[in-house]
Amino acid sequence: MKKQTKVACVALLTFGSLEICAFSQVASPNVRMQQARNVDATTRSNVLAKVGGFIKIPSKGPSVRIINAQSRVPAEIINEVGNSMKLTFRYAVVAVTSKDTKGGPAWVEETLKQPDTAAVLVIIDEAGQPPLVVAPEARWAIMNIAALCTKDMKADTLADRTKKQLWRAYGYLMGAAISSTDQCVMRPVFKPEDLDGLKFPTLGLEPIVKIQQQAAAFGITPERMTTYRKACEEGWAPMPTNANQRVVWEEVKAKNEPAKDSK
Repeated sequence: MKKQTKVACVALLTFGSLEICAFSQVASPNVRMQQARNVDATTRSNVLAKVGGFIKIPSKGPSVRIINAQSRVPAEIINEVGNSMKLTFRYAVVAVTSKDTKGGPAWVEETLKQPDTAAVLVIIDEAGQPPLVVAPEARWAIMNIAALCTKDMKADTLADRTKKQLWRAYGYLMGAAISSTDQCVMRPVFKPEDLDGLKFPTLGLEPIVKIQQQAAAFGITPERMTTYRKACEEGWAPMPTNANQRVVWEEVKAKNEPAKDSK
């Protein structure tokens, strides 16, 4: 138990994430955090030498593709939200800007034919079209910038509305419904000004589980952290890049050689 706790504490010191606490059987996160603060440098070094540190297991499966087919809102804003989605859920999100700002909806079917595409979110700017059309079962959504515009609206207001609406589109597309959490972007929105009243610019906690379930149905798995030793044992670890990893690499290699010779 003591050794498992030390491993968890080092993980917390290294990454600052309670997710790594899966390595420990201590019940309380608060206890783990307090123990992490008390770990000395020697213990940290010894544990890192034992496991080889931690590395990321990349996300697997297809990507959610955002096709930006408009020019009124700067592409940097769309890319910022796309990156935030990727960091939040650790699923692959690819945002691209198209030079053809007239063909947005037509790309849905062709894009979905690509084997690395889980779902498509197209952003257009067309007067008279609805603000958001979502077909989660068909794996696509179309968001219309023109429907977010009102008279005498400032650029920063449109940017703010765009970010919130893009999150809403992603949420609906990935299986989230209306949230019961006040200020979540998944609250009902019937006019552009309703977006202004949402003080929280992204998803609340309630829709996250639904999105995770939808992603699993799409065949997407999130990235996760594991030890370098575990990666070596599973046979997918990259070549060692430091002394600790080289020791672990050689230990696992030596351990597996007798098994190969016996075959």
